[in-house]
Amino acid sequence: MIRLERLGPRHAQEILAGQDALLAGEIIGRPWEPPALAEFLSRCERWREDGPLQEFAAIDQTTGRFLGGGGVHRIAPGISRGQAVLTYWLLASARGRGLGTPLAAAIVGRARRDPVLEEAVLLIAPDNAPSQAVARSLGARPAGETVPHPAGGTRRAERWMLALHDEG
Repeated sequence: MIRLERLGPRHAQEILAGQDALLAGEIIGRPWEPPALAEFLSRCERWREDGPLQEFAAIDQTTGRFLGGGGVHRIAPGISRGQAVLTYWLLASARGRGLGTPLAAAIVGRARRDPVLEEAVLLIAPDNAPSQAVARSLGARPAGETVPHPAGGTRRAERWMLALHDEG
């Protein structure tokens, strides 16, 4: 099981030690440098639990080990009222162990707590087959459009959509 807690400065060393080229490319387009990561994590810690930007650390409930994280962003380019961009990521050491779907499901669970949110948007690089598999396992479907990748640069991401509440 995965427990989510607010992402903050206490996670900095594990992120710096556990990042690899794949994670860096997906998150900010380059490896985190300590000062920039410290500033970002300090901001995350100040964001309200029910605020428009939420970032979480994923913790293995059994071992207490930091595995990765994710977020619920009600403010982001290209989303409408009732939508949020959801993110999920695993440190290199946690990948390939079947943790992606439980982590993403925990992030979706957080989004479902917000009564205003109706739909999740996932932005996934076309070559990120593991993330696409996780999205499919949650019931997300490709929207058939590409948008600028959240990490910036010239990369593109596919837009995937997930209903957050049963329509029936």
